[in-house]
Amino acid sequence: MKRVLRTVALIWHALHPAQGGTPRPIEPGEVRRCDPADIRGGMGLYLDASGELRLFVPECGGLAAPVVLFRLKREGFSRSRVRMVDGGLLIEARR
Repeated sequence: MKRVLRTVALIWHALHPAQGGTPRPIEPGEVRRCDPADIRGGMGLYLDASGELRLFVPECGGLAAPVVLFRLKREGFSRSRVRMVDGGLLIEARR
């Protein structure tokens, strides 16, 4: 049940416009764990110095992948990919 709720939450937050937030840069090549609500401020908050985005959303289903790809495109990302990996969704993109 938790997986379903987290998937619905990710879809919900991906369908709503970014509301601003504080940048949380990551080290190049690092994958940051995040909760579905963390993307509310925009996925650009999690870019590394080379413009790469790598987020892992644990316990989230693949049903959210097309909606996350839509959100990435709206935020100006390219080479976007959302994959099911062991334990959740891995979001990768470049700006």
